[in-house]
Amino acid sequence: MYLTYKFLGFVWLFSLLIRGNEDSRKPIENSESKEVGANNSLLTASVYAKLFAERRREHQLMIRSMLASENYEKNFKLLQIAYRKIFEVITEKNATLTSNGYNASREGFPQSSELQDAVTFTLENCCIAAESLLHFPEISRRIFGKNISLWKSTLTWCNEFVNSLTHLVDETTITLMDLLLQEINEDRRTSNYVNPYYEASGKQAPKKLKKQYKKLKKGPYLGGRRTEL
Repeated sequence: MYLTYKFLGFVWLFSLLIRGNEDSRKPIENSESKEVGANNSLLTASVYAKLFAERRREHQLMIRSMLASENYEKNFKLLQIAYRKIFEVITEKNATLTSNGYNASREGFPQSSELQDAVTFTLENCCIAAESLLHFPEISRRIFGKNISLWKSTLTWCNEFVNSLTHLVDETTITLMDLLLQEINEDRRTSNYVNPYYEASGKQAPKKLKKQYKKLKKGPYLGGRRTEL
């Protein structure tokens, strides 16, 4: 019973991270906001950058908790639920950005509350998807299954989107997305790239999965003092 409640707690926490703090994205209603338009928000790029840094810490805490649990099947079920919602959010918000002709490189952080919502939700979900894939590679690939071309295309786009908002993200996030790009594209990997979490998460996996990655040697770290992912 305790494990059931703990799993449900993980699901609830993950859903909060995916959905984000909706209150922080609501337009600020005062005389100044009325002058610039009812649909505009006073949330600035600098303020959101701080909120984003906090959100990233929450992502990493959740990932560390899952790694510490060492329960392959429960992590599989949790990520299965999470990925479904993550890609749903990214697809929905991308449609909003596209329909409004938004270009992050050209326009930066938008003033419209609708576009801010789309940008922030997309940014955060792209990052948590990257964290999840890099730290649980074989579980993630098992979940994606035959939809490999779809998730690979979406995550490649995520890398481009996050890198177009460098004024909002920190260096570790840029590193995260670079590692993501190498993980999903073998032809983009550096000569010494190896994801050490194949070995780490292999301890949780069934024996047939563990043997598959047994011979991998350690290489550049996804975590630790250098990148702190």
